[in-house]
Amino acid sequence: MAEATNQFSSKAIAAAFCFAIMGIILTEGQENFLTECRKKLAPGQCGWQIGNELYTGNATVDQQCCSRLVDMGEKCHKELLKNYLSSPDHANVNATEVWQRSDILWSRCSKISAHP
Repeated sequence: MAEATNQFSSKAIAAAFCFAIMGIILTEGQENFLTECRKKLAPGQCGWQIGNELYTGNATVDQQCCSRLVDMGEKCHKELLKNYLSSPDHANVNATEVWQRSDILWSRCSKISAHP
């Protein structure tokens, strides 16, 4: 059981890292857009939290990172995720589940990060 947990944690960490770093061949305009989106999540652990939640389904994104995600905007969120999922390194990721988790995360974050 511990080995399975360690393996699962390693996969979650790797997925979160890849979500935070992401780098496949893009046009200069696309890369600039994604770079600006990534900056909106930094500094801190928001990229890790988001990647972990999307990959594992565990609700790990705290209120501060939810606020950053919502402030970043849905277009940034979806384009970063699309970039992540399009990488050949993530061919084994169940994209349907990740997109569903993305919608759930966005909805939850939108509610708890509502601006007055």
